[in-house]
Amino acid sequence: MKKLIILLMPLFALFPNLSLGGGGRTYLETGAGYKTGDFGTPVRTNLYYLAPVLGYVTPSYNFSLTVPYLFLSSGTDTGIDTGAGDVIIRGGTTLIPELGSGASVDGTLAVKLPTADETKGLGTGKTDVGSFLTVTQELGAIKMTLGGGFIKLGDPPGQDYNDIYLYDIGIYTLVRKTGLYTSLEGRTASVQGAKNPLEVNIGFIHALNSFYMLKGDTFFGFNKGGPDFGTSIGVVRWF
Repeated sequence: MKKLIILLMPLFALFPNLSLGGGGRTYLETGAGYKTGDFGTPVRTNLYYLAPVLGYVTPSYNFSLTVPYLFLSSGTDTGIDTGAGDVIIRGGTTLIPELGSGASVDGTLAVKLPTADETKGLGTGKTDVGSFLTVTQELGAIKMTLGGGFIKLGDPPGQDYNDIYLYDIGIYTLVRKTGLYTSLEGRTASVQGAKNPLEVNIGFIHALNSFYMLKGDTFFGFNKGGPDFGTSIGVVRWF
């Protein structure tokens, strides 16, 4: 979701009807995706998900609500556990607006509510809270981002998860009506003894008109600490 907000902002300049001006606009993203990997455990897991997002964006702040639905299979089990995932509430704001140097700083707070069924392995049954900071530097037609964050994990009974530190380095550009981006993302492992996940992400956002955008991405993991591979696609509708 953070990438969506960063990439949408320069697209407004191309479409007068989409420009935020001094106000804001509501959007609805309808997306689906897939992840597979060990996720730091001895068992391979395949996760399919639907992830509708309702959000609101202004030039200085943004809010979003994600309500996922999950399809999970793992190991040699041929069955699939399904159900609602954890709801994510996220809010971001511009801490330092773009200056003459082309640099800006944004901050984000996020809360994961324990709405998923932990007995099916769809969640932990505990609330997680995270904070993130992103520095963006404009270099002509290219923007570079450097981000870092922290997630305080809730521990279910009998478990002692490590809190997570995250970082990412990204670059994106706008080609006609399409935003292209790639990033390197890493985080510390939540399970003691597991490898720290590291992955590269490649994606796009394409503006069909002033009301609809297509987006998609794929990523590849570099170790067994997280997912090995994942992909997603979605449609964004502006109101």
